Amino acid sequence: MRIRLAVFLALVFLIPMITPTELSPIREATAESNCDGGEFVTPNWNKTVERHAKVPNVKDFENDYAKNKRNRDRDNDDDEEQDDDEEIIYEGPEEEWMSFGFDNELSLLRDDFQTTMLIGNDAVGTLTVNLDHERRTTICVTIETTNNSYNPSADVYLMTDTQYDRYTAAYDVDHGAWGGRSYEAELNEISPEWRSFNIAGWQTFRDSHQYEDIKEVSFSVSLDGPEISSGLFGGDTNQYFNIVIDNTNNSHSGDALPETTIAAYVSVVSEERSTILPNWTVSIVCCGLMIATMVIPILMNKRYMEAGLSLTSENQQLDKGLVPSLEQTENN
Repeated sequence: MRIRLAVFLALVFLIPMITPTELSPIREATAESNCDGGEFVTPNWNKTVERHAKVPNVKDFENDYAKNKRNRDRDNDDDEEQDDDEEIIYEGPEEEWMSFGFDNELSLLRDDFQTTMLIGNDAVGTLTVNLDHERRTTICVTIETTNNSYNPSADVYLMTDTQYDRYTAAYDVDHGAWGGRSYEAELNEISPEWRSFNIAGWQTFRDSHQYEDIKEVSFSVSLDGPEISSGLFGGDTNQYFNIVIDNTNNSHSGDALPETTIAAYVSVVSEERSTILPNWTVSIVCCGLMIATMVIPILMNKRYMEAGLSLTSENQQLDKGLVPSLEQTENN
């Protein structure tokens, strides 16, 4: 019985080692089902869903050298003051209130809803929700054009509040805030594991929910528990989730390039989960595998060392052929 158990456990650990790398168990995070079966209702704005936008409405401040060079080329009088700040005029479909910050306490998302977001060229549209860890949420996004002359694509991201803050900071920097510079070339030279230390090194939820240069996508999210962010000096805060539709050229090298105003059709389906395993089951499984890895060699060595010892007291080693002998029997 012990030998069978040892062989079974050995196979369990050897099979993954000899499996080809092409058969990796890690798959792209996509939904197992789409959103067609949802019972959709009108979103309860600012109660369960918030609408945000990032638009390029910051000023483009030129450096001093460019200002001085332009001033030298002018024929104006020295006493005449000129306004050197050039403000970018953005004419997009977003309303002004979408760019304001919100501090609403959102209820857990338990209803299905659909909505359409018009997102201008070089802008970002965001839906903020409070996901329920006891439910499975499926998000479907379809990108269409408002101008038949284009066939645009966009980027879809899922981020927590903390990740979204870094993303919006990178957007502001790339559009003129805090001196304004592009981090794309610099970011491409940094290893992915170190990019979070860069202002443009924002990440998505679980590093997997980023779908770039797409026209349609659906994906699912199941949380292990409430998403909580712990502060450096204490204090825990619940994290909301942001469904981001990116119609700008962000700091990622593989993202879609903006062409025109887009219409993003977003469907969100929330359904009950049939089985929810507690978090400690992961620790038990991992620790059990590690303990089994150490126990198998010990058991096999013990069986090997004990082989034949039970026959020592009865002097049956020769009869059983466990000890070789040079004696030969006489043939009559």
